[in-house]
Amino acid sequence: MPTTTNSTPDPIKKADTMTVWESIKDFFNSLLDLRTGMDQEGTLENIQNNKRMKGSNAWLLMCSIMVASLGLDLNSPAVIIGAMLISPLMSPILGIGLGIGINDRRTLVISIQHFAIAIAIALVTSVVYFKLTPFGNITDEILGRTEPTLLDGLVAIFGGLAGVISITRKDKSNAVPGVAIATALMPPLCVAGYGLAKGEWDFFLNAFYLFFLNSFFIAITTYTIIRVLRFPHKKYLNQKERRKNNMYILIFSAIILIPALNILFDTVQRTRQMQEIETYLKKTIQDEDTIISDWTFVGEKEQEDSDTIQLILKIIGEPVSKETLIQCDADLEALTGKQIKLITYQSEEIPIEDMQKLETEFSGFQGEFANRIHALEQLQANKNAEIVALTAQRDSLNLGNMLDVYQEIKTLFPLIEEVAIATDVMKTDFVNSTTIPVAMVKWGAKKSTTGKKRDEPKLADFIRMRIKQDTIQLIRY
Repeated sequence: MPTTTNSTPDPIKKADTMTVWESIKDFFNSLLDLRTGMDQEGTLENIQNNKRMKGSNAWLLMCSIMVASLGLDLNSPAVIIGAMLISPLMSPILGIGLGIGINDRRTLVISIQHFAIAIAIALVTSVVYFKLTPFGNITDEILGRTEPTLLDGLVAIFGGLAGVISITRKDKSNAVPGVAIATALMPPLCVAGYGLAKGEWDFFLNAFYLFFLNSFFIAITTYTIIRVLRFPHKKYLNQKERRKNNMYILIFSAIILIPALNILFDTVQRTRQMQEIETYLKKTIQDEDTIISDWTFVGEKEQEDSDTIQLILKIIGEPVSKETLIQCDADLEALTGKQIKLITYQSEEIPIEDMQKLETEFSGFQGEFANRIHALEQLQANKNAEIVALTAQRDSLNLGNMLDVYQEIKTLFPLIEEVAIATDVMKTDFVNSTTIPVAMVKWGAKKSTTGKKRDEPKLADFIRMRIKQDTIQLIRY
């Protein structure tokens, strides 16, 4: 008699599967549960008591702004980190997020008022400092706050998220100092003050946008956590009003993010273009007889509106032929969309990575490698001899007369910081060579771009007449 197969699922196996699934769900729920250890009353009291920017908070803010301004001026990351640690600037921002999250109009209005007061205090303090400081030069730390991107917004989102989660705990963690450093509210606000003090409006707008971007997303993450933790609304919020508020937040977030996305896109494009240029230069120029030591654009930002951008290429070994340079100019123009003028000169430093590469490539050919090293050493010796000859030629000038010229230049143009004059600078296209007089000038930070363009022709004419030359090339650095 044939046997029949029972297709009905085994109830015991089904029950075991459900038990495993429920265990997994319970594990992840307990792992990601934010409500455990939550302190609603303490959180509300903490944010509402510290949201006002007056008394000790105002003094702490002024002190932190001064410390941050000094750190930017000294180009010191450690000093800037110290300023962020003592800053109370996050408190009114958390108050704004809390006011929106619990629908407390009074908390929201007071937080916005004191947030505006904090911005005013910070800008006035930093402007006064950068107006009075004897330094005030553009440093790397200042430049680092003038190109806000989407990545800065992500830092603010996750930094603010960590800060709000920490504040809502009964057992306070040590995350708040790290959040103060990560979200970096103080440095961009100081750079905005620098821009106001120096009349650099691009610095002011970009840095203030970075500050506002960080502040906005810290407030949004505060609002999000408050709603996830289901803090009770102070005033009843119907579904229509809730949807309207959420729509406002989404629209405002999109408006805030658009400039950051655009800057990020430009940064990525520029980085890719630099990589393509480097790959092209190494493929086209670098060979057994020529090594690329370094390359850089000269005054790229100042030449953005110019038809031609100069690319300085430092090489070691055999000079690049004129035909190759012309071909490179054409290829780089096609690659970048701008006219590129490639200028090469012999570098006097041999990069260690190139020496290691040579050693690896010629490890099986000791004799050939030794000849190569000898040629490079001879090249270095020739360069040293040229330096000695140029130094002797410079020393042969009438030192007293040149000191008088420098003193007259400083009297006529007091905003000049440094000036250097050389009467015999060799200029070559590797076919013909000439010597030309060159004057290099460095203006002080207080000198505007318009003032430089106005005074430089006068300065060139004065130097040309004083050193009795028919012409002179003036270079700003």
